[in-house]
Amino acid sequence: MGLILALAAANGVTRLGSRFAILGAGQRVEADLRDQLYAALQTFPPELFARHSTGDLMTRASSDVSAVRSLVGFGVVSLFSTTLAFGGALAAMLAVDPWLTACAMAAMPVLVLLARRFNVSLNERTQAMQEQLGTLSGRVQETLAGMAAVRAYTMERRAAAAFAEANRTLLERSVAVAAIQARFTPLMSLIAGAGVLVVIWVGGLDVAAGRITLGDLVAFNGYLAYLAWPTVALGLTLSVVRRGLTSMERIQEIVTAARPAPAEAAPLAAPPSLAFEDLTWGYPGRSAALSGVTFSVAPGGMVAVVGPTGAGKTTLGLLLARLWEPPPGTVFVGGRDVTTLPLATLRATVGWVPQEAFLFSRSIEDNVTLGRAGLDVAAAAREAAVDAEVAAFSGGYATIVGERGLTVSGGQRQRLALARALAGRPRILVLDDVFASVDTVTEDAIVRTLRASGLTILVATHRLRVAQAADRIVVLDGGRLVASGDHPSLLAAGGLYARLWRRQQLEEQIARA
Repeated sequence: MGLILALAAANGVTRLGSRFAILGAGQRVEADLRDQLYAALQTFPPELFARHSTGDLMTRASSDVSAVRSLVGFGVVSLFSTTLAFGGALAAMLAVDPWLTACAMAAMPVLVLLARRFNVSLNERTQAMQEQLGTLSGRVQETLAGMAAVRAYTMERRAAAAFAEANRTLLERSVAVAAIQARFTPLMSLIAGAGVLVVIWVGGLDVAAGRITLGDLVAFNGYLAYLAWPTVALGLTLSVVRRGLTSMERIQEIVTAARPAPAEAAPLAAPPSLAFEDLTWGYPGRSAALSGVTFSVAPGGMVAVVGPTGAGKTTLGLLLARLWEPPPGTVFVGGRDVTTLPLATLRATVGWVPQEAFLFSRSIEDNVTLGRAGLDVAAAAREAAVDAEVAAFSGGYATIVGERGLTVSGGQRQRLALARALAGRPRILVLDDVFASVDTVTEDAIVRTLRASGLTILVATHRLRVAQAADRIVVLDGGRLVASGDHPSLLAAGGLYARLWRRQQLEEQIARA
């Protein structure tokens, strides 16, 4: 009796300790996975961002990571306990009577076949459910980000209806997963019950014939009953394991696609030259955005790239900064192919200011420094002609801007993004139509400051007043370089640039009128 009590106590302590250890390990695995996944997203190739929606990536970082935690935690505990239960009970049953054991296990091949079919079906339905969850998350994220447009165009009902449709699809796929689980578990119970009936029938005959004792039959049934719960729980265990493995595959798809994160590095020693040589490149699934583009920018010089919408102006800056990878031997900085330059060195050398400036929901100072130490924020703001407006804010540089910078004007966002680039003291400045929301007086002041800085500047612009200040103007149309020269010579040539100039002059006259 004392031995039985001691074994029971040891069993309880062991089960409790194992659950603390394994479930705690699951929590730590979840935390490590989140760290790895977030780090991978920082270096995720742009073409993969174009392929995966934000909602899909958010689902992988939340729901999929939690499923892996369940796999490592509950799944491992359940598999381990089920294996031990089967192994121990089977050994005890064999010791009592091998013939009864064979009778009790006769349905095992059917059980294995059913479990295999269940696993395949569950994998397909779980994958569909996780993908739909990503779709639903993406719809929520997109609607919240564009809430101003939703309200301005009275799209509330349509947005709610679209969400309800996506939610209904998720419900159907979730119910499909639950349905297959609900069918499998009772089936396991039925098979286990049938095994008990077979044992009672065959064992009863053996007791009557005197081949085994009644005590042997009672003990055998006790061991068989011990297998009942593991058999019934097999469906739940397999579903947790399958969903965890499916989620792990989705996470690994992101982690393995990431590139090594660049370390901090110093920029090149002096403003270098820029060169594009027979550059032909296109976005995935689309025709070439640039075709055979060749031109250069002298060290400390300024070249303006102009052309109609869709001409390829923005793409040049993205390829120069390697936010998209250019073909080898087509883009050069200081005579070196950018694809062979260490990414950290290139990023420290190039200051990139996009047309759609993005600000984080933090202070203005944090948005300019981005965590970089030792930067002169005030000096960068003066160069970007935004210092006076920041000083007028009640919190100055400590003012918290709203999400995506919604609490500042479009022009202020662009100039704060310019200050962010200038604060790092780059050697090359890439400006993508950053004066679109800036008045002409401020624009002229910024251009004079930038020209005096000695930086090598590549500016893509629709504002041809900026192009007038450049050493050279490159005209793109349909991804091809169609003209190159200074402002007077291009006007005299009477081509696309001259037409763009006349149209802009007419628009300004109409606006003044």
